[in-house]
Amino acid sequence: MCRLLLFFLGAIFGSFANLVINHTIKGESIISPPSHCDNCGHRLQAWDLVPILSFIFLKGRCRYCKSKISSDNLILEFISGLFAIIFFNPFEIIKSGLIFLVILLSLIIAVIDLKTFDIYMNQIEILALLVIIYRYNFLTFDLEFFKITFLFIIAYVIIYLASNKGLGDGDIYYYLTLFLILPNQKIIYFILISIWLGAISGLAIAYKNRTLKSQIPFCIYIFMSFLILNLPGV
Repeated sequence: MCRLLLFFLGAIFGSFANLVINHTIKGESIISPPSHCDNCGHRLQAWDLVPILSFIFLKGRCRYCKSKISSDNLILEFISGLFAIIFFNPFEIIKSGLIFLVILLSLIIAVIDLKTFDIYMNQIEILALLVIIYRYNFLTFDLEFFKITFLFIIAYVIIYLASNKGLGDGDIYYYLTLFLILPNQKIIYFILISIWLGAISGLAIAYKNRTLKSQIPFCIYIFMSFLILNLPGV
C-alpha cells in the first residue's frame, strides 16, 4: 500500500512536470492559463487531471472534443511514479526527497532540450539551488571537488572551441549543477557514461540520416548517466 501511495504521489509530480514542459515550450506561465486541451482550448477539470487514471479512463482522448492526448503525459507520470518508489527512502526523508526533486527537474530540462534543443537558465538556477543545498548538507565542498570541476571546465572549453562551438552552450551548466549532487569519485564516471551514451546515439542518428552533421540534444544522455549513478546500490 505504501509503495502504491508513493507511486501515485510521484505520478502527481510527473503530471506537474509535464505541465512545466508544455508551458515552457509554448512560452506560457506555469500558473496561467490553467490546464486546457491544446485542440479545443476547453479548461480541464480536476477529474480530467488525475495522473494515469484519467488518461486510461478517457482512452487517451479529450473528454470535450475527443482529440487524441499525447502519450507523453502518461509516460512521464508513470516514470515519475517509478522514480518515487526507487529513490524515496523513509529513513532519509529530506535527503531522498531532495534527490527525487533534483531528478525530476533534471528530467524536465532534458526533455525540453530533447524537444526543442533549448536549455532554460531559470530552470538551471532552480536546479543549482537544490543541489547546493544537498551538497552542503550531505557532501562537502572540498579541494578535490573544485579541482575536478576546474579541469572539466578547461577541457569542455577547449573541445567547445576546437569543435567550432559544436557543443551546446547550456550543456556545461547542466553538467556542473549535477556535479554538485554526486560524490567526487562518481563525477568522472558520470562524464564518461554520458559521452558514451551520446556517442552511440549520435552514430545511430548519423547512420539513419546518412550524415554526420545531425544536431544531437545532449542533455538527455547527461540525465541518463546521472540517473544510472544515482540508482540505489550503484
